[in-house]
Amino acid sequence: MNIEQAKKQAKNLRRLLPAYMAEHPDAGKLSDVQELIARTHGYPSFHAMVMAQERPAVPAPRPQLGSLLVSYKGVSEWEMFDSEGNPKRPVNVAYGELGTSAIAYSDEDILSQVTEEFDEACESEGGMTGDMKDYPASVLNRLCRLAKKLTKKEPAFIDGYAFQAGALIIRGQHDEARRLAEPIVEAIFEMMAQCAKEQKKKRFFMPYYCLGNRPFHRLAHDLVLAYLGLKETDKALTLCKQMLALWPNDNIGFRFIIADPYAED
Repeated sequence: MNIEQAKKQAKNLRRLLPAYMAEHPDAGKLSDVQELIARTHGYPSFHAMVMAQERPAVPAPRPQLGSLLVSYKGVSEWEMFDSEGNPKRPVNVAYGELGTSAIAYSDEDILSQVTEEFDEACESEGGMTGDMKDYPASVLNRLCRLAKKLTKKEPAFIDGYAFQAGALIIRGQHDEARRLAEPIVEAIFEMMAQCAKEQKKKRFFMPYYCLGNRPFHRLAHDLVLAYLGLKETDKALTLCKQMLALWPNDNIGFRFIIADPYAED
């Protein structure tokens, strides 16, 4: 809300409501109309509207992702491919991978433990390698409950969030999927930006080749689908372009969404 704009609206309201003024002669002062315009914007008074504007915005709390971090892996030569799979000129770009600081498969490595538990549960249901639409609702519900339980045990378990978001999209609950995925994706982007800044790298990849990055790619794809389901096309395309910048070889298919966002509708 722009306070100066609100003041102008109050002046216009005073000019356009002569009948109101005639009927309420005691409400003819500009301050009275400012009170009225404040109420049209949901504030109890003009003073409350001014105070709300002056009060610094409280940033949304960052999701608690446990010990999740972006590990800098150095600079590597990457084979590049175009949208048809034809090889392009290799590039040398710094890259990172999501994970935790725990030693892999140690007792402290809770992420590996919950990942293995969830993989085993998926295997018992046929592997869950196909389209989620092909699985009974009872199976999805059971695995979603497990995913939610495991993300509480290890908040860095991004695959757990990705599975839940994907199931929500299958059910048509796009807003719920967005509320789940969006803050996590944004937090990971902040981690990547910080890592690139610390390493003084202008270009930074998060390759799908790295197993630790795949859950993030899946969650970002879920968020794109949630945006599209809500007809927030600009947000969907912006995120697709950000993901392509992080990994131009695009194992997920973000480039196809950019070409035709509603191809499957």
